[in-house]
Amino acid sequence: MPTLLSLLFRSLSLLLVIGALAVAVHAADPTAAPAATRAADIVAGRDDGFSVADQLFGWGMLPLWFCSFLLVAFIIERFRSLRPEKVIDPELADEVGVLLADGQIDEAHEACVASPTVMGRAWAQGLTEFRIGGSSLVECLTTATVLHLKPLKRNLAGIATIGVICPLFGLLGTIVGMIITFTHISTAGGANKAAIAGGIAFALVKTAGGLVVAIPAIVMGRYFQGRLGALADQAESGINRINHRHLHGQAQAGEIPAIRARTESAVVRLAGV
Repeated sequence: MPTLLSLLFRSLSLLLVIGALAVAVHAADPTAAPAATRAADIVAGRDDGFSVADQLFGWGMLPLWFCSFLLVAFIIERFRSLRPEKVIDPELADEVGVLLADGQIDEAHEACVASPTVMGRAWAQGLTEFRIGGSSLVECLTTATVLHLKPLKRNLAGIATIGVICPLFGLLGTIVGMIITFTHISTAGGANKAAIAGGIAFALVKTAGGLVVAIPAIVMGRYFQGRLGALADQAESGINRINHRHLHGQAQAGEIPAIRARTESAVVRLAGV
């Protein structure tokens, strides 16, 4: 399974390839002028400043291309990490609860260790702490679950950051385009309408590019937050079932009064874990 580092390396490699192709296309154009000369020509009105290749692969789009590839890498990594079958096994909670109800803590711990899921590792750690003593079962399982869920938030902040900064990159392109346009108007009096249109096109393409990257970033960030919340709710429900079976197993064995088992089980549900 590729790691995030390898995904980022592939994204950067693809970005370099696209940049190289853009340079090759620009170099193959016999009418193309050097960048500095062409920028002066745009301002002076001798060049309309509009080229599809330049607009999509020019220097102004490089930050957006980088953010787009980074976003794809983050999304792929999150899809791999937040698959439900990797996080929690719905049957594990019932299996552990039945074993704990019978007082088989070691067997319950082995069942958790055998599970390849994140919750399996979390509950194995929680049961280890519970066997040591000093804390209730629900406290041990809840603490371990919270600690193991935190790494699942990895890269969500990165996705949210991309959703915030890409419109700002687009706004920067808009400002640069307007500077080009108004500089031409102030120097040439706006006689060359094509040059004015080129500056406006520069501004609009950068703005659209920023939105094209930012919108999926915001949508996918919300989606992954919702998926993580749903997985946390499943883990909470599993802890409640385990605790419920454990307490009532103790009550049936006469280790604690039945009324206490019902009370403690109700408190766990109301607390929401």
